[in-house]
Amino acid sequence: MEIFKTKDFERLSDVHKPFCVSIYIPTHRISTPGQEMDEDRIELKNQLQEARDQLTIHGMKESEAEPYLEPIAKLLDDNDFWNYQSDGLAIFYNGKEVETFHIPIEFKSYAYVSERYYLLPLAGMLHDSSTHFILELSLDHVKLYEATRYTIAEVGISHLVPTQLEDAVGYDYEQKQLGRRSNQGETGDAEGLYHGHGSGNETEKKEEAFEYFRQINDGLMKLLNDEDKPMIVACVDYLFPIYRDANEYQYLMNEHIEGNFCDEDLLTLKEKAWNIMKPQVESTRASAKEKYKAQLNQGKSAPSPETVIPASMAGRTETLFVKKDSHLWGKYRLKDHSIEINQVRKVGDADLLNLAAIETIKHNGKVYVSDENEMPDNTSVVNGVFRYAR
Repeated sequence: MEIFKTKDFERLSDVHKPFCVSIYIPTHRISTPGQEMDEDRIELKNQLQEARDQLTIHGMKESEAEPYLEPIAKLLDDNDFWNYQSDGLAIFYNGKEVETFHIPIEFKSYAYVSERYYLLPLAGMLHDSSTHFILELSLDHVKLYEATRYTIAEVGISHLVPTQLEDAVGYDYEQKQLGRRSNQGETGDAEGLYHGHGSGNETEKKEEAFEYFRQINDGLMKLLNDEDKPMIVACVDYLFPIYRDANEYQYLMNEHIEGNFCDEDLLTLKEKAWNIMKPQVESTRASAKEKYKAQLNQGKSAPSPETVIPASMAGRTETLFVKKDSHLWGKYRLKDHSIEINQVRKVGDADLLNLAAIETIKHNGKVYVSDENEMPDNTSVVNGVFRYAR
């Protein structure tokens, strides 16, 4: 799985075409054909039909709609594509190249055709502090995962980092390893790095581990250089301070998960990481909600779409809260910065919540896609905190 990054969001948000197709479906993590893979294909097929219907409503001839979607439809017969899924699949197409993203979030099935892509579900993922990285680390094993409260998915890094210590420090190390304990010091004792004669002194051992971790850090920074998600390291105790010294990723958490997780169940690893993340997530959300409430009387926050949407379109929104699975159909009038809201979608309407989220992120604001009980004011589908009063 590749990481969906802010630059991907910004690139997709810049696309303006007559028939932009966005499709979201939940998927199963499987590697062999079977019932679950068939269910995923059927779900995509259903959303393709919905997209065809929307294309004709938006002015495309029926005879043109099916050929237009053929590049997406080809995915239905691509076994290699379905072999490697995460919890959710996002597909974008504007008549040129199909773009797909495997995301560690379970989406509600949805198809959307408009002049811009539907990016709201991904906007929430970018800035929701519950999304984090887990670095599983030992002297002969390294893996990176992207996780949320409910999901975990591996991120491919083998092309970027050495996968074991001897790859980083040379095969002279391999000879020293002959007397090494099989448990790699799972007790947390630094002597577990080596065991036996001719293995070098403690300073040499730490220097070799540091060089290995430095090369891991260099590879990860190529991938994470513009990320701001927290990263939690899972390793035995004595390795963490060595990795911390080699690390340059500024969002590394001070607390790590203690233990050797080479053969650990991923769900256990996810839960241990969440125990570290939970206080920070709850604190961040609570602070954002408190700021919303504190600034209501100052005109620097509001619950009404008529205020929040124009502010977001103008780049004034610092924090946007959107009720999960909600839509707000209508039009934004640039001339007088007003909106028209319709109870049902009409031809020419856009999802105003999607537009607000896109513009908020493009102006360096944050977006929280929240359950109803997590909204600062749950009587509205959108709340906003502004950089300055009107």
